Amino acid sequence: MWRSAVLAGVLWAVMTSAAPAEQRTFVYKSAPLTMGQFNVEFPREWVKAPPRDGYIVGMSARLVDTRGRAVTINDVMLHHVVFFRRRPDPAASACSGKHREAFYGTGEENQTLQLPPGYGYRLRRGDRWRMNAMLMSHGARSVRVRVEYRVTVVTRRRLQGVVPFWVRANGCGSSTSYPVWGDGGSASTDTRTFAWKVPFDARIVAVGGHLHGGSKDMWLSQPACAGRRLLDTAPRYGMPDHPYYTTRPLLHEPGPIDTRYFVSKTGIQVRRDEVLSLTGAYDDAIPHPRVMAIMHIYVVPHAAGKDPCPALPADARALVKPVPTRTEPPVVRVPLNMLDTNGVPQPVLDPPWPAVALGEGAIVSLRNSAFIPERVVLRAGGSLTWRFDDKVPHNVTFANGPRLTGSPTLSAGRSFTFRFAVPGRYELFCYLHPMTMHHVIDVES
Repeated sequence: MWRSAVLAGVLWAVMTSAAPAEQRTFVYKSAPLTMGQFNVEFPREWVKAPPRDGYIVGMSARLVDTRGRAVTINDVMLHHVVFFRRRPDPAASACSGKHREAFYGTGEENQTLQLPPGYGYRLRRGDRWRMNAMLMSHGARSVRVRVEYRVTVVTRRRLQGVVPFWVRANGCGSSTSYPVWGDGGSASTDTRTFAWKVPFDARIVAVGGHLHGGSKDMWLSQPACAGRRLLDTAPRYGMPDHPYYTTRPLLHEPGPIDTRYFVSKTGIQVRRDEVLSLTGAYDDAIPHPRVMAIMHIYVVPHAAGKDPCPALPADARALVKPVPTRTEPPVVRVPLNMLDTNGVPQPVLDPPWPAVALGEGAIVSLRNSAFIPERVVLRAGGSLTWRFDDKVPHNVTFANGPRLTGSPTLSAGRSFTFRFAVPGRYELFCYLHPMTMHHVIDVES
């Protein structure tokens, strides 16, 4: 095996010295998917990789229709997308899962993969790629969409190969998302910190971030060096007239349109087994369901010197989009939505369903794609069980209310119980069927 590796290295050296470097951008599309009637889809599929030996130096993704035209949030939103490379020996990061390596992802922030000059993510002819995504329809009309992704590749030149890590503030061994309950009081912050152990001596040369609505900041710090902050991928939100806030119906809390992107050709030196702290901060004055705090950290193996806390690189840059933004998360109330008699989405300002008083331990059935009963009254401290009687999956998703509540996506008779400790009105829905499945709970003191 070692002889094969040596021979491959020799052939690569001969190839790279025999011809000048080439750079090419490959454009691919995922399989088509029909979106419409406010549906939510989670495509997971094997996708094409460039048939080259070389290095990836840039990558981006967007939604297009079958004619290649850009699809806007008015029709469909690309909530998030992640690309994985199949490999038997992924780098030591549980966030990517077994036998795969996450190397690029983005969401509402529409972030591109950017690496400093001289660096690239190793690409081999025959690599197998898989794509996971979440798409949300914002209209009634049907649209056939694809995820279009552009990959810029350098060949015939040896670059310094980066290793990607997907690190989450709520820990790599837990769920990708986590709840922010909204019980901290005015101006409060929910802070989660994960201790990430660096697997080898390396330099951090690029870092991106993925955050949801309500996020305030996300940063990487170095406890062994007086806790100094190495970098951040702080969120930047659109102005009030941005489509994220004007598109109707509003089906979820809008996320940031940008997160700061760190690049440095010199890189930040870190050591094997050193612990770095990844911290995500969210507003905790109001609830935020299913938030994420993910850093995409690209490192290059590099021997560490004697200084345990070397100076941070002078060439470090924080890249941001050149558009008007806000740095504080705006307060957004997500309403329930229904179609009027003309088929036009309208917010539900006054729930039309009769209120049914329920006692402790009552059951609400999700049957025939409806909550039964749709509106209930409980005493504070009482529990309620949602029973998912349909074969079709449903969930209980928080729209608004005094405290966060909700359930996983379930079906076939499974159930989920929640105790309502705080009085107030809770407006809930199934995000897989947001126009037809609504639930209002009035919790009385």
